[in-house]
Amino acid sequence: MRARFVVVIFLVAFIVMCINPSHTFDKFQFSKTDNAKLLFERNEESIRGNSSVSLDITFDGWNVTIKGIQEIKLSLSSPATIPLLFENSSISKFDIEKIEVYGAKVSVEGFYDGKYGLLLLNVSPNKSRQKIRIFYTSHYQPLLDVYMRDIIEWHMKSTEDYFYLPPEAYMLIPKIDRGATINVESYPANYTLAGILKLPNNKYKPLLPERSTFYANGGRFYILLGRWDIYKKNIVIDGKNVDVIALTDEGEWVVDELARILKVYSSRLIPYPYNELIYIRFKGHRSETEGFGLYGGAAGTQFKSVIPHEVAHNWFGIYAELGLLDESFATYTSSFYNLTSEQLDYWEGICLSSRDWTPIVDINAVTRKHQTNLYQRGGFIFRSLQFVVGDEIFFKGLRELLEICHARNCTQTEETLNLVKEIYENLTEQNLDWFFKEWFYTAGYPNFTVSSLKITKNSGYYTLILNITEENGFAMPLEVRIVTLAENITKRIFVNGSSFLEVKTKERPIMIILDPNDWIANINGSSYRINWEKFTFEKIEKEELEINGVKVVVN
Repeated sequence: MRARFVVVIFLVAFIVMCINPSHTFDKFQFSKTDNAKLLFERNEESIRGNSSVSLDITFDGWNVTIKGIQEIKLSLSSPATIPLLFENSSISKFDIEKIEVYGAKVSVEGFYDGKYGLLLLNVSPNKSRQKIRIFYTSHYQPLLDVYMRDIIEWHMKSTEDYFYLPPEAYMLIPKIDRGATINVESYPANYTLAGILKLPNNKYKPLLPERSTFYANGGRFYILLGRWDIYKKNIVIDGKNVDVIALTDEGEWVVDELARILKVYSSRLIPYPYNELIYIRFKGHRSETEGFGLYGGAAGTQFKSVIPHEVAHNWFGIYAELGLLDESFATYTSSFYNLTSEQLDYWEGICLSSRDWTPIVDINAVTRKHQTNLYQRGGFIFRSLQFVVGDEIFFKGLRELLEICHARNCTQTEETLNLVKEIYENLTEQNLDWFFKEWFYTAGYPNFTVSSLKITKNSGYYTLILNITEENGFAMPLEVRIVTLAENITKRIFVNGSSFLEVKTKERPIMIILDPNDWIANINGSSYRINWEKFTFEKIEKEELEINGVKVVVN
């Protein structure tokens, strides 16, 4: 009986020793430094370990209060310094209440530069495993946060309806090279919880919690809270199940449209490469039409005008990286979804309104100045290339391009354009140097006109002879539609400076339409232009041309 009593006493004592911390710190002194963040970045390499945080989040419509416990588990065999970075600024205040250390002796140094604070924990292990627990309260004002700590913060703006918490708002940033677990114990009622993880390749992946827990394998992790409804749908693409999820207040129709987009894009490109697509609606910083392509998802301010483009980045930009041309291909791909003749005219008008005369091959970055040329002009060029080579060859070439650029670096614009040209030259067995030179190495647009039109009648038929000219140095195939009261006849000719077209019709032609399907952005083609004085997009009155009683329309 006594032996059992001794064993029980020994086990209780051992458990107490393991539970009680070796050191507890509840007072911290900070020395002034010029740049705490730089000290953090200069510190030793990342240490192998695991980090987890447990959070209780409250929000009163303006202020976020976070009660947090952060736990770091280590297996050090020799002394090491653990740096912990936190933000104390006008909109973020971090109160560190207590640090407990188990299995090691620790000394603490603190530094502060007026915005960032840095704790250096000098850890000397006395057991095989160590644990650090940090108790803190964070006060954060998301609606006032204009700091752009990372590129994705350029695209998200917090409001009362949906806001984000950068890692600086809810945890101390450690240099730990393994994943972090974020457990949100409680958060405001009527809000939905989501997250965005920055991956090692600088892409961003949307995450949904598993029972309020996120598993973030390295990289910055943003907690998102929004008054969203969640809509889910499962579809099958090329024999694979894909979960389509929408976090939005726009309605259930969004998830149905997302599913349709994935099917349409997959039918023309390669099958959607991921197992899920998550759409998160968010407010934009700069405009009402902002978005961001995510790895297996998309974020944006509104569905109709933003998300078809951002979803396309799952092919061009994430599965395959083509550098600046990602935006051109994504703009082109988004035209697969619900493109009408009016929207096509609108798209052409944006191209023609550009005041940037930089050829795409000379653009080095996505900026406001170059946005129209990279997005709208670039996308329209690939529409024109589709017309030149034909649908079957064009989409076969895109699939080949995606697979090549999935396996290798394709981020240099000129090299990638040469690759695209090589692919289509091999498929068509034609020299396409003329097309790439005039569209990617210049910033102009063709100007197709009918310079002369003659009609003669003989034996019950009308003979129409057109002289079609192009005045800006472009050589392109062109569709020409001849309209009579009895029929419409569409012909295709190649215009290089000047070309003649002769057509016989049963009835007298009443209208000639150049480029009736709007394959080419033509200088006189669109009914829309940007009014740069008013910064508005306006419909304009196009000049009407009539030759020998026949109306001539440039589309």
